[in-house]
Amino acid sequence: MLGKQEKMTTIYSNGAFFEESWTLIDGEDALPSDGNVTVPLGRFLAEPETFLKGGRQTAILIAAGDKAEELQPFLDRISLVVVAFPKFTDGRGFSAARILREEFGYKGDIRATGDYILDQVPLMRRCGISSFQISKPEVVKALKGGEWPEVTRYLQPVGTVEEIPAGTRPWARRSLREAAQAAE
Repeated sequence: MLGKQEKMTTIYSNGAFFEESWTLIDGEDALPSDGNVTVPLGRFLAEPETFLKGGRQTAILIAAGDKAEELQPFLDRISLVVVAFPKFTDGRGFSAARILREEFGYKGDIRATGDYILDQVPLMRRCGISSFQISKPEVVKALKGGEWPEVTRYLQPVGTVEEIPAGTRPWARRSLREAAQAAE
């Protein structure tokens, strides 16, 4: 049976769905004796060794406005970073993911959570997000139905995807994969 704060979540990664159980440790909540925990960045930074020791899985939650840079000294010991998207119009999570992947070379799982729409999923992948905690039934339905919004032109280069300039504007980019397919 799941504990009071522990809940099953639907995760999408690498084209497949699965369920995971996580307990959100918020404020001054006591650390449970076992199970996977998600800890807000501020609480983690106040006592990192408490959350890094033992055999449990610990995910760090980066909320909108948190500085992902503060997590750098611990990245080699963390297997999951959860990036919050409080509203689909709030893009700070994209920046946090790019900082972790491009600036710090983080190799672990970066998971999106919160209020985002299907059209944002390919852009999140492009910024380094590798899994998705999905709360919107319409996003689950679309992904289960094989929908994947294809974005063919970008206005900002990223370091996680091979791409080439698109036209004469230096900020306009297109996928190198798309260019190779067009040449065939």
